[in-house]
Amino acid sequence: MEKTLVFTHRLDLALRLIDTASGRNVRNPAVRIDGAPVRFGVKEGGVLVFQNLGRRQFRLEAAAPDFEEVRADVDLDALNRAYPLLEIHMIPGGGEGLLTLSGTLPGITALSAVRAGDNGCLMREFDARKRQAKLFNPHRLTLDRLHYALVDPDRGVFEPFRIVRMTDGQTVKTDRVLEMPFRNYFPVSPMTLGRADPDGRYCLRVWDEGERAVWHVRWESGGETRFQTVDFRASPRLEAD
Repeated sequence: MEKTLVFTHRLDLALRLIDTASGRNVRNPAVRIDGAPVRFGVKEGGVLVFQNLGRRQFRLEAAAPDFEEVRADVDLDALNRAYPLLEIHMIPGGGEGLLTLSGTLPGITALSAVRAGDNGCLMREFDARKRQAKLFNPHRLTLDRLHYALVDPDRGVFEPFRIVRMTDGQTVKTDRVLEMPFRNYFPVSPMTLGRADPDGRYCLRVWDEGERAVWHVRWESGGETRFQTVDFRASPRLEAD
């Protein structure tokens, strides 16, 4: 009987690199695992697929033209076994068309922002038991970003969450129970993520769309969450107090 050799290729990791300023996929990336370049395939939607990596825990580094390099410690056993998807945001590297919030703030551990005055999609109801939000989405926005927030425009604060599933254009299931009280004019807005380094340096960039560049900024420091409304065209800095 003739012997047949069967080669199997296991999907170890599906990686999506996201431009945090626009929500689009990052193009033409290079990836290293534990310092060594690694090859990958590209599937529909720009997802990078890695097979037969031979290790379950490693340091992943990703670089792309016009973006800051990003690093992440990865444990494949912590991902979904059926589809081990990892989504990482990358910050544009600066240049024409971008506005930057940067500086040094000792103890900062996380940084994000939502555009002030964004009212394209509003929260109408929230069922805490089902983690289900009813939205007013008159323009049928696709809501395909990874990170969103329920925004209180009166106080300039917001509560982050992720959309797990869209039931229809007006109903979404969230990854957590939203706790912030809201009124029917409170927007649901996409979040832009920044970088907070161990030495206290921080950076967050947004695209200059030629409009009012005022954002509500959220950061964490010393176990506390702080907010500040920032005009990105006015030499912005975060204030500790």
